[in-house]
Amino acid sequence: MGEWREFPEPQWIVPLSGRWFVETMDGTRVEMEAGDLSFGNDQNTQPDERGQRGHRSGTVGDEPAVLMLVQVERGPDPGRPCLEG
Repeated sequence: MGEWREFPEPQWIVPLSGRWFVETMDGTRVEMEAGDLSFGNDQNTQPDERGQRGHRSGTVGDEPAVLMLVQVERGPDPGRPCLEG
């Protein structure tokens, strides 16, 4: 099982083959396979009572998971809503 960490940048995660999981700090665990889509955006999280922050992830089963990651460039004020002009 993977170590606790944050995504370096907001990113889309797309499994291309195999199975993969991500577990968040609140204990939610999602398993994904080819064709699924997930958005990871856990930068600047606060450590929980065990010192864990962000998420952990890893392969499910014996077949290697192959993922496509598409990072999204952060704007100057991450977390703030966009204003329409």
